[in-house]
Amino acid sequence: MNEDAHISIVGLPASGKTTYLAALWHMVREPGANTNLHFTSLKTSNYEHLNTLAKLWRSGKIQQRTQTSGLRTVIMTLGNAEGREVEISFPDIPGEDFSDMWEKREVDESVRKTLSARDIVLIVNGDTIKLPAWVAERNKMTQDAGLPIIDNEPVDWSPNFSPTQVKLVALLQFLMSETLNVGPRRVAILISAWDKVEGEQLSPTEIMSTKLPLLFQYLQSGRDPWDWEVWGVSAQGGDYEDPEKDQHFAVTDALRDLDRPSDRIKIVRDAAVTSDITLPLAWLMK
Repeated sequence: MNEDAHISIVGLPASGKTTYLAALWHMVREPGANTNLHFTSLKTSNYEHLNTLAKLWRSGKIQQRTQTSGLRTVIMTLGNAEGREVEISFPDIPGEDFSDMWEKREVDESVRKTLSARDIVLIVNGDTIKLPAWVAERNKMTQDAGLPIIDNEPVDWSPNFSPTQVKLVALLQFLMSETLNVGPRRVAILISAWDKVEGEQLSPTEIMSTKLPLLFQYLQSGRDPWDWEVWGVSAQGGDYEDPEKDQHFAVTDALRDLDRPSDRIKIVRDAAVTSDITLPLAWLMK
């Protein structure tokens, strides 16, 4: 396998990275699955951990961090029909470490190698994008709702207050900084929870340009040499139930009733729709 044949999966906390991993692990091992890439070997982590993730995914249960804790990084090898192979890394970066990465420009040595991969998958939860808002806008919305405007005491700035697109651009810039710069890179941007946003009748690229204009402009400008594409990804297909709560959803029942669990997956690029969750990874291998 070529030294550069390495793809790292990154994303903000709660971006859907674990759900994507669970669906990917299921599909590359599902008998008869029609995918561009197939499973070859597992380098880091263990089968029991990944099988637990996939079992929760198949049963329509959301992934709980306390229930799915495993090794820090998952690395598997996938191959294509031409015999080429690629390592796929899922570094488990806690929220605090991520804040250090983009706020303090510090990186944990344990994940430096995976973040130095030339090819990156950036997962963005399309249903939880935090849009920028001015104080004046918030006050007007409060006033329009007939509520009193309260003058709060100034508070110290926190990274949690930053809009999603600011964090994402800072992350990509950091990956191109001297600390991690490996030259031109490719990034596949996955707008996850696509089942939540597809009702807006916008393509994945239009979702990014509308809700993440700073990220869209940064990539389009070519300021840093990223080769990029955007996909919409629904690794669940609908609402999943919380195993720690007494929940029961009809939509989850419908997903569980599908003959092939992989049929709940939807990958959207422009007007093309497929269930092949390996498609963005195959694009990065080209």
